[in-house]
Amino acid sequence: MEFFYETPMTGKVRISDVALMAASSLNLQEKQILTGMCRNRTIKNEEPIKITSAFMKQLNDQDIPYSFEERARHLLQYLYDNGGKGYKSHNINSDTDSPITYSSKDEFERILVFLESEGWINYDQKTPTFQCVAYQGLRISKPGIEEIEKGLPKMPMVGLVNEKITTGDISIDKQIEHARSLFFDKHSTLESKRSACEVLSFVLEPLREELRNSFAGDTEVFFRIVNDFTIRHNKERTKNLQHEEQIEWIFYCLLNTINTHVKMKRKVG
Repeated sequence: MEFFYETPMTGKVRISDVALMAASSLNLQEKQILTGMCRNRTIKNEEPIKITSAFMKQLNDQDIPYSFEERARHLLQYLYDNGGKGYKSHNINSDTDSPITYSSKDEFERILVFLESEGWINYDQKTPTFQCVAYQGLRISKPGIEEIEKGLPKMPMVGLVNEKITTGDISIDKQIEHARSLFFDKHSTLESKRSACEVLSFVLEPLREELRNSFAGDTEVFFRIVNDFTIRHNKERTKNLQHEEQIEWIFYCLLNTINTHVKMKRKVG
């Protein structure tokens, strides 16, 4: 039997009856991690994770931030991804919003102190209460935006605009050209550029195994990027991105990956 529920703190939760009974035996840190995983999946509009007793045994070995600095950067990234470049403000409190950083209320407050001391965030008002600290008008600052963006890889753009990619498969080539027309048309919109990313992600899917065989694991970072596209870089996952530069980076990554695959295949052939 499974239970489904949703709260402002946890987001959407899907948990088995056995796991629900076993949850009381988790330590505080494990509970925070589990709550954070549910909350962040809800923020990203992803399906709630299925929590089982077996899954709860692996809470200290997940692909999430565990250290203080990693969690601080995660919150900065959250602010950047959710209206950052438009200086969108958020009303956040350390009690119900600490799961965003997988942390306790106390650690969440220290994260905000750290981000403020670095000059990466600012807020209109800070209100300590008996239960929590509330932040009104919290937003990422210009230095905070620069801190996030300096870590974004810069993809080569020269030549990709006009260079035709020929894979040898007419149907795939048509999809690539369709994606390019969606993206580069002078009347293109943010939504049409999202659709272009979705088309290229679909094109890339059957090429993954060939890419892995061609490169034989020579570039770990490259494969981390390629594999991540199945999870993040489709229309569902990009709908929360509101800045054209982010969508452009995704598109060029996808286009460049496909182009690299074609050139490698020609060398092997």
